[in-house]
Amino acid sequence: MSRLIQILAVCLLAMVTGCSQMETLRIGQDRPEDLEPLIKQHEYARARQLTGKHPSLDTLEIQTWITRQESEYEAAVFTDARSLESNNDLLSAVQLLSSALQKIPHSTLLRELRSAIEHERVDQLKINEREQLVSSATYMLEQQQLYQNKINLESPSLGQRWENKRNAKEAQALSGKLLEHGQYAMQTDQLEIAENCLNLSAALKHSPEADALLSEIKTTKDSRKQVAQTQASIKKKKKQQKVKRKQTNKTKVLMEETQQALSNDDLQVARAAFVQIPPSAQLRKDVIAIQDNLDKAVGTRIDELITAGDAQYRADNVLEAIRTWTKGLSLDPENPELRERVERANRVLARLEELKRLQGK
Repeated sequence: MSRLIQILAVCLLAMVTGCSQMETLRIGQDRPEDLEPLIKQHEYARARQLTGKHPSLDTLEIQTWITRQESEYEAAVFTDARSLESNNDLLSAVQLLSSALQKIPHSTLLRELRSAIEHERVDQLKINEREQLVSSATYMLEQQQLYQNKINLESPSLGQRWENKRNAKEAQALSGKLLEHGQYAMQTDQLEIAENCLNLSAALKHSPEADALLSEIKTTKDSRKQVAQTQASIKKKKKQQKVKRKQTNKTKVLMEETQQALSNDDLQVARAAFVQIPPSAQLRKDVIAIQDNLDKAVGTRIDELITAGDAQYRADNVLEAIRTWTKGLSLDPENPELRERVERANRVLARLEELKRLQGK
């Protein structure tokens, strides 16, 4: 029997060696007229070997043509691989890229894409396995709880005890696998997933390793929470400082506008500028000083307008008196003396209009 195995091994080795030699011979037998078929089959590496052996093919025109065809093939493979990846057919994408890299092994673009998709595929396989483990663990814990409830009411049957014993063994295996997934999730900074896996692992079978990892996760979360709160506090403080600077600049501009309007005796402009000063700045001494100046100027002007309006009113020029007092109200809309005069004058005007109407009948 051992002699037969040796003979079979020798034959198999000869077949493999023969196939390899045949492939080498086939590549070595490429002829100049094979160049175009090789390009159509995207065998760019063999095509370049062929042009290197035959100076008549090693021209700028032919090399440019090969490079263009190769670039178009590379772009097409890249697009197809991306499409397969978007459809979650990661295995087909890797196989496509591996096949293409045999024909253009120097393509960094395709090599990097294959590496990325391979990592993505590994991650996807891990995700699928984790989801299955989580589902199995959840079911197992439910079965253990049902068994515990049952034995509290009555003695379990032999079959039930056997099934529970089998479940306990499976629970241990599940616990170990979930522990591994929890560790991997921690390494990739997926703390929520890690915590879920470790909690299930500990529920299936208590272990110091799971407890230590869960404690580490809690410490990390608490630390990150503290950092986040500190960063939020700093951000809030910076925002407040920015608002304060903005209000300070705005107050400065409005105070200058108010002062300039007072100097020009343009009290309406001064009043309009001053009322825009932010409330947070209105207790400042310089703001209070300008407010005092503005109030004095407005008070003086109103006194003048009241006096002028009274004179017009006594001269029976009621309409002009109303206009004069109204100017005062534009500076101090709540001034009781002006409001009383304007209301009284309006009643007089209305009475005069009524008398004219009666006289005209």
